[in-house]
Amino acid sequence: MDNICEQIVVKSRTNSDKAKAALIIVGMAVIAAALLYLSLIINFYVLLLAVGAVAGGIYLLNGLSVEYEYIITNNELDIDKIIGRRKRKRMITVDLSRAEDFCRYPMQEEPETDTTVYASTGLEKDACYLFVSHKDYGKVGVIFNPNKITREAIVREFPNALRARLDDNVK
Repeated sequence: MDNICEQIVVKSRTNSDKAKAALIIVGMAVIAAALLYLSLIINFYVLLLAVGAVAGGIYLLNGLSVEYEYIITNNELDIDKIIGRRKRKRMITVDLSRAEDFCRYPMQEEPETDTTVYASTGLEKDACYLFVSHKDYGKVGVIFNPNKITREAIVREFPNALRARLDDNVK
């Protein structure tokens, strides 16, 4: 039987994201106001540049919205980053049968990894840490926020030795 599961999580806005949004709004307003003033003095067509500045600002503001999609297809976990609901980028694909550990995040002592993939909402609540051996990136640590159904789908594909030693609160 095939194991298929999908989940989308929205990255929460940080103070840095809020500051970027404020700068974009202020910059958009200043440029649009300057261009509106110039359109009165120089030419009516400069007004089109003001409209373009507002459209560009809105485009940049939408780019601050980030979502992550976790896709489990049989023994593979694909993590995609969706920016502004218009651009999708595959972050990583891991083979769950090569998983070494799966636990709650944050941990008291984090093991060393060659690569760490952050695909989390930004909130440590309900975050998990998956350690897996990857053919291209070596030992990979994935920090993400799977819900209960997604966790169950992931655990189903783990090696038996790992599945036997997992805590019930991770499953």
